[in-house]
Amino acid sequence: MKLVSEGLKFVYYSSLKKDDIVGDEKKMSLSSGKIPILHYPAPEKPLGIIITFTGFSVNGYKDKRMIAVSRAFQKLGYTVITPQIKIIDQLMIHPDSVCEIGDVITAIANDAKLNPYSMKPAVFAPSYTAGMCALAIANLPSPIVSSLCLLGTYFSIQNSMNFVLSTNSKVDDYGMHILMKNFLSYAIENHLDLSNIIQAAIEDNGFKRAIPALPRVIVQANPAAAELYRKLIKDASFRREMLLKAWSAMPNAEDWKEKLDVASHASRLFLPITIIHGKEDIVIASSESVALNDLLKQKNKNIHLNLTSLLDHGDLKIGWNLVKEVLNLSTAINHFLLYTKHPIA
Repeated sequence: MKLVSEGLKFVYYSSLKKDDIVGDEKKMSLSSGKIPILHYPAPEKPLGIIITFTGFSVNGYKDKRMIAVSRAFQKLGYTVITPQIKIIDQLMIHPDSVCEIGDVITAIANDAKLNPYSMKPAVFAPSYTAGMCALAIANLPSPIVSSLCLLGTYFSIQNSMNFVLSTNSKVDDYGMHILMKNFLSYAIENHLDLSNIIQAAIEDNGFKRAIPALPRVIVQANPAAAELYRKLIKDASFRREMLLKAWSAMPNAEDWKEKLDVASHASRLFLPITIIHGKEDIVIASSESVALNDLLKQKNKNIHLNLTSLLDHGDLKIGWNLVKEVLNLSTAINHFLLYTKHPIA
């Protein structure tokens, strides 16, 4: 019953009673230098240590949604650390972020100040970052992560891209612009003005600006870039054609894709894994988590999958099946927390 209580309390603290006051701002050392972190120390000896990674948010590692999650884990008695992954904070999809995540996990596990009780850290991550965390953990030289929770993750980078590029009107505008930011430069020359327009659209969406900057940026842009942007937004077939052209034109494209494809590395994930995905996610289809679950279970029996109508892409929704959905989500969090208390051997 204790773990059931933990899961329910987490849902309560992260939604109805959420606290989005930022944690203690510190620096931690990597071989490449120091990076900023947010530190949420347990009030007493921690039950475990949890590393929370943020998704592709304009607010970066200080995204309020992840602050609320980290505070909820802290209130349950865990020490929580949210590191800045610079490439992700720049909203760039790149294999180098996988290496950086792996370095961060290793550094926290071995840091006597952040982890004085030598506990194996657990990892909680959303969206594309979740897939990158899974890749980083799969490629660690030793099993130093106790438990992994993937929220709205992807399985196949190609399938995820195809989903965002579909003509389905429900597909998320933010995710579409993230893909354009990352890949259009490989297909379009003199793309600076177009990049500025796309960045303005991303920030208008991410910051929920009352007065959008996009119209002003479009007016100030080169007319050809402004017209190209309008065509990309209005013509789904053209947008798909251009992005797939850019995807194919990337230098070392096949190697790049293989490094970011969770499906290619999942066979090395033997730790306890919790997968949570919103049924109506409009950024990454829930079928991605189903496919990952099916593959992982071939070699790893300690997998828990929860498809929920309470979430879209990480934000809580209220529906008619609230009680059942809350209990199912709590059970998934229970599975994640159950394995967070193991010390490093």
